[in-house]
Amino acid sequence: MTSSEAAALPQAFGGPGAGPGQFRAPSGIAVDARGRVWVADTGNDRVQAFTRDGALVRVLAGRLRAPEGVAVDAAGNVYVADTGNRRVVQFSWQGGFVREFGDLTRPRGVALDHEGRLLVDDTGRVARFDTRTGAALPDTAEPISSPRDMADDGAGGVWVAEPGNHRIVHFGASG
Repeated sequence: MTSSEAAALPQAFGGPGAGPGQFRAPSGIAVDARGRVWVADTGNDRVQAFTRDGALVRVLAGRLRAPEGVAVDAAGNVYVADTGNRRVVQFSWQGGFVREFGDLTRPRGVALDHEGRLLVDDTGRVARFDTRTGAALPDTAEPISSPRDMADDGAGGVWVAEPGNHRIVHFGASG
């Protein structure tokens, strides 16, 4: 095997358990601007951040219950779909609580669009929030069945995986 072939092999870290760097049912994952890997460790009620090499950098825990999704903005703020508590929680890079986004049914995934708005896949809808003020914005117009994950398209819209209808839906930029 050549060194370039070895470099192409996937890296892995973690293992089963509740200790630092271990997981019980990891669910959501995000990579921040510094290359840190953030993991929603659903079964351990926490989010853990690692370097690319798997060194533990930060743990967000204490108020979370069964988090399923995580996103990180350019400033390093971490948004967690706190599924068991029916909300999304925003933390600063240092791990301090910033705010919560509530009135959700079952938030499972989170993404930030090109305009910095928070999008939440929430059982049958995509909820939107202003990250600067925390205010709820109108939901996306198209009804969707059980959205599961989403990603910014880099141009003001968002892609949503909709397993209930076996499709991927794109929502364009909207005010």
